[in-house]
Amino acid sequence: MNGMETKKALERAQRLCSRQEKCEADIRLNLVRWGVDPKGIKTVIAMLVEDGYIDESRYAVTFARDKARLNKWGPKKIALGLKAKGISGDNIHLALDEIKDLTTAISLLDLLSKKSKTVKHTSPVELRGKLIRFGLSRGFDYGDVVKAVDRITRK
Repeated sequence: MNGMETKKALERAQRLCSRQEKCEADIRLNLVRWGVDPKGIKTVIAMLVEDGYIDESRYAVTFARDKARLNKWGPKKIALGLKAKGISGDNIHLALDEIKDLTTAISLLDLLSKKSKTVKHTSPVELRGKLIRFGLSRGFDYGDVVKAVDRITRK
């Protein structure tokens, strides 16, 4: 790739990053898709990081906050999502600390209470099993899920 094409890819990536928070892995995928050569990819990503368009810790916190608030994900699922994006362990811990108030037992109880009203079941045992699986699939800790399900099924 010549300099002009790398420059064009950089401008395109800058526009993308300024519209929405992106991590290095997201941008790398786009650059490959756009046909940028490996040397150009390294250059573009380095410039984006240097100019503050890509910030791993900022991305991790934004990702975690959005997934907890909008998708009602628990901390385990958020951590796995960030790890899949290539985010470092330190930034994952930082992000999870930021959202502790969004992934509390109260939010889990609220999520499972709403789910219990829509789940089809023939017995309390079946309901309990389905709610536990649902809570775990959302990335909450097993012990917390069981406590919340017990509170719901006792009512």
